[in-house]
Amino acid sequence: MSWPALFGVFLLSHLFGDFMLQTDWQASNKHHTDGPAAAEHRRALASHAAVYTFSFLPALAWVASESSVLGAVGVAALIGVPHAIVDDGRLVQWWIRHVKHVEGVPSTVVRLGVDQSSHVLALAAVAYLVTG
Repeated sequence: MSWPALFGVFLLSHLFGDFMLQTDWQASNKHHTDGPAAAEHRRALASHAAVYTFSFLPALAWVASESSVLGAVGVAALIGVPHAIVDDGRLVQWWIRHVKHVEGVPSTVVRLGVDQSSHVLALAAVAYLVTG
């Protein structure tokens, strides 16, 4: 399996999991919050991360066929955990404030750009780790 091929399958899986399967409830509640809504945040984030990782089953089956089932489980963790960290929102918010130097409320384009760039870079790194 080559890096470009695996990365391509990862990108398709990402699009399916992050846009086609993510529910409105997950998207609206997955970002970190304190107080009474914190439990709802954790449920939405965990639910989205699980569904998102599930969308990678074809890629994970390919990884398992080329290496092992245990290897594919490890790759699933390397896909799901960073996705949850990014979707929690605190890392994206930090990047927007400290690297992009956005004051006030960032535009949807800025938030979505940092979020999706983070996901794609993480997937590129995992694909490289698997095939490198």
